[in-house]
Amino acid sequence: MGQAIRVIVGMKKLSDQASDANTTLAAMIVPTQLVVSLLIGFIAGALASSQLISDLAHISSQQIFTLSAAGYAGADFIEGFMTRMTPSVPAPAATPAAAPAAALAASADGAVG
Repeated sequence: MGQAIRVIVGMKKLSDQASDANTTLAAMIVPTQLVVSLLIGFIAGALASSQLISDLAHISSQQIFTLSAAGYAGADFIEGFMTRMTPSVPAPAATPAAAPAAALAASADGAVG
């Protein structure tokens, strides 16, 4: 759930970038990156839940909130770590066809696309 919140915030930022670049939001979304990002959040939340929940029949709202925060923070940490540890590929020169990809690469929040 925490990563889904990051996706919503990222979609808003990406929508603003699409407006600035005079393109559509759909053209700027990279589906594979979105799916990988959601999977990372799911894994972070699942790892936290394995340590936090001892009785599946009695899960409190505080535990749900904590797990959402763990998914959000865990995904943010893992994606930030991977961004710093993996070699970056130089971006191609900005052309009209590459403008949406260049705008996406410039995004400060890689949670969405």
